[in-house]
Amino acid sequence: IIRVQSPEGMKRITATKRETAATFLKKVAKEFGFGNNGFSVYINRNKTGEITASPNKSLNLLKIKHGDLLFLVPSAGPSAAMDTSGGQGPQTWSLAPVVEDEIDQYLSKQDGKIYRSRDPQLLLTRIT
Repeated sequence: IIRVQSPEGMKRITATKRETAATFLKKVAKEFGFGNNGFSVYINRNKTGEITASPNKSLNLLKIKHGDLLFLVPSAGPSAAMDTSGGQGPQTWSLAPVVEDEIDQYLSKQDGKIYRSRDPQLLLTRIT
């Protein structure tokens, strides 16, 4: 089981280590509802280590093993080659800018320490 994280959420894809990268990417496309070339899958979150649809490279050769987390990035562009011919494709909605609450803005500026005076009842005395 390989975990694939996308903007729509995380999904688990069942794959064997002998499976080729091309067949794995087809499974990912089917699971997320993308058409061919509508997305890219990366090994790292910072979009490095792209997995290409090579029929010659196995997941074992790419050092992808059970439990690994991969990152799916949809292709730029409005059409993005999404499969809209039926079934449940990824949902898209426009996101309004997030406005933080006043208390959240205040707390983000604090250093996180709790300042208080010493409690005389909690002081330990030395036994001599």
